[in-house]
Amino acid sequence: MAMRAGREGLEGGAAVRGLALLDPYFWGKRPVPSETRDEGTRRWRERTWSFVCAGRYGIDDPVINPVAMPPEEWRRLASARVLVTVAGLDMLSARGRAYVRALRASGWRGAAELYETPGEHHVYFLDKPDSEKAAKEMEVVADFINGGRGSSTALRMDE
Repeated sequence: MAMRAGREGLEGGAAVRGLALLDPYFWGKRPVPSETRDEGTRRWRERTWSFVCAGRYGIDDPVINPVAMPPEEWRRLASARVLVTVAGLDMLSARGRAYVRALRASGWRGAAELYETPGEHHVYFLDKPDSEKAAKEMEVVADFINGGRGSSTALRMDE
């Protein structure tokens, strides 16, 4: 939606002030660095995506693989701030990191932050909402929403 807002604008002078992507489900045909190259796993992810979107978007569509977008598209992102969280044991985390790197390298003029929780799996905070790690991550998200740079830096990674 933030990309669409950057291309088409928003009614009534509305603006996207920040974009938070918590453990995003990004994937693509070609592996990014440190992403699995196991063909069976990659096919399974592709089938899962096809099921999730009823075949509407291919595996390299920017909806699931924004890393495939050309830099001029990245520069249209409507938000001035982006937070991406990833979990260290999540096989999707490599693409989340790649998203942050590509955004920073694109010439987009905003600020991109990456927050990583080591030793956890994809969206662990939904299964363990009362855990210390989930509380720390939600603190970072709340701080981001409130316009801060993050008061909890113990697990933050800035690549």
